[in-house]
Amino acid sequence: MSDDRLLSALQRLGSEELPTASDRAIRGRLETAWTARGRAAATSGRGIRRLAPVLAAFVLVAAFGGTALRAGADSPLWDTRVALEEAGAFLRQSNDDRVAYLLDLVQSRTEEAARQDAAGHPDAAAKARAASASAVAALGANVPRIEAPVVVPSPSVVPSPANSPAPSASPNATSTAPTQLPSPTPPPATRTIVPTPTPTRTEPVHTATPLPTATKATITITGMVKDATGANAVGACITTSSVVPTSTTQCSVKTGTSGSYGITTTASTPGQPITLYAYWMSSTGQMYSGSSTGTIASPTTVMPTMYLTLRR
Repeated sequence: MSDDRLLSALQRLGSEELPTASDRAIRGRLETAWTARGRAAATSGRGIRRLAPVLAAFVLVAAFGGTALRAGADSPLWDTRVALEEAGAFLRQSNDDRVAYLLDLVQSRTEEAARQDAAGHPDAAAKARAASASAVAALGANVPRIEAPVVVPSPSVVPSPANSPAPSASPNATSTAPTQLPSPTPPPATRTIVPTPTPTRTEPVHTATPLPTATKATITITGMVKDATGANAVGACITTSSVVPTSTTQCSVKTGTSGSYGITTTASTPGQPITLYAYWMSSTGQMYSGSSTGTIASPTTVMPTMYLTLRR
């Protein structure tokens, strides 16, 4: 029943004369219905009024979060972006998804540091590098570890000096006996003074103390692998060898669900060139491969993206 019809009925009842008992019963029922309707309308209005701030806050958080996630390291919203990205790691249901998500953060933050360096913002670049190191620390033991082979230079052979041949004896000359002459008168005896030799000073021999070997820092190498269409390659084998494997099942480092990989090593030096190779075998036995070359940087090295092509 609408409000107008209820009000009209009440007015008609007010103008009519009804028996006392019936009048009281009908008026009581109408008043109860009117009170219940008013309470329901008030409760609905209060519920909408309570939800209005929550809905408005949700809309503001969604808009603000989208803006913060696009902020650069030189923006006041950079700390908010880092906090939102770190919270996003806990929303991943599986460990593989979380590792792939953190590797993506390492790559994006390292690229942001390089962009800020190129733009002449050293403070912003330092903030981006700190955020990248934080993502590497969050990976912990989940990052695959591979040690690059250390090439030990072979010692150079120094030829020993050849012994000089003994000088040959000069041929004996034919000696002719001199003719004896009469002995002259000997001169008066002279006294020869022999000088006392100066004692030789012996210098102490100093043995050089070997310098301690410097401990190399741990470096993380990360990158992406894609197929010819640009889609992420999942399960591609990552290695430092250019020898094509017969199978990729025994590979120790493979790309995750996002096509990214991560390697930690202590055998590389900043500034040293490095080449990585990616191999992927289809279900029909066809081998696809790709490679990329970069320069080692500490603490994180971001390699160029590798694109797989079919090997003929």
